[in-house]
Amino acid sequence: MYKLKRSNVLIISLLILLSSCEKEISINLNKSNPKFVIEGNISNLPGESMVKITKTLNFDETIAFPTVSNAFVTITDTLMNKIDTLTESKSGIYNNSNLLGVKGHTYKLQVRIGTENYTSFSTIPYPLVIDSLVQMPDRGGPKPPAGTPGAGSIRFQPSYKNLTKTDKYIQYIITRNDSLQNNLTIRSDMAASLISFPFPFSVQAKKNDNLTIDIQFVDKTVYEFLNELNGNIGQFSATPSNPTSNISNGALGFFKAHTSQKIKILVK
Repeated sequence: MYKLKRSNVLIISLLILLSSCEKEISINLNKSNPKFVIEGNISNLPGESMVKITKTLNFDETIAFPTVSNAFVTITDTLMNKIDTLTESKSGIYNNSNLLGVKGHTYKLQVRIGTENYTSFSTIPYPLVIDSLVQMPDRGGPKPPAGTPGAGSIRFQPSYKNLTKTDKYIQYIITRNDSLQNNLTIRSDMAASLISFPFPFSVQAKKNDNLTIDIQFVDKTVYEFLNELNGNIGQFSATPSNPTSNISNGALGFFKAHTSQKIKILVK
């Protein structure tokens, strides 16, 4: 996991991918303002939509963030006016196996914890079709990270055409040999500004590794949250800023509506 220098801040684990991949980000806290952390997503693939709720601790408390049970959680398709209730499958984790996102639809997340109410909106964008992901020639990248013999930075070039003339925002979720990687890889394609280009990205891997690349198209608000988070990861300031949440009432975290296209690759 990435760790940031902290001074009077608390490092929290944020379930960015909402599929067991954790990042550590800095949240400015003090003894008087523990907050709820709501991390939700809705996907166009079955069984991949969920909400996780935890609560921050005071700065001087060192135990793991406690999960929050008995919340009332719904996700509403605002176009169809269809409300789905999520039930608690295990402590702090809320699911609905029938929940399936639709491209172009906006979704409203509502969470009630005691007397407090939290709301967020996110839209599943129309995705581009990724025709291929091509492994690029080795150019002598960085040395293998400790504990991963033979692994190094391998670049992949996506291939797509953005004929929509609209901006697109992408998050690449990477699984290596069935292990979800804790990297944060995002890209933007600014076709509305006539700057449309499929930029390559890097993966820590080695020959004969099996990779699954989940290509997720997200809306602009989610991209901006991830971009701020990415800046926090690389920031060594004593007072890093909090990523701007898209959830109301002062909650931390975010709600992500997205598409998924998964491509499997054997590293050469």
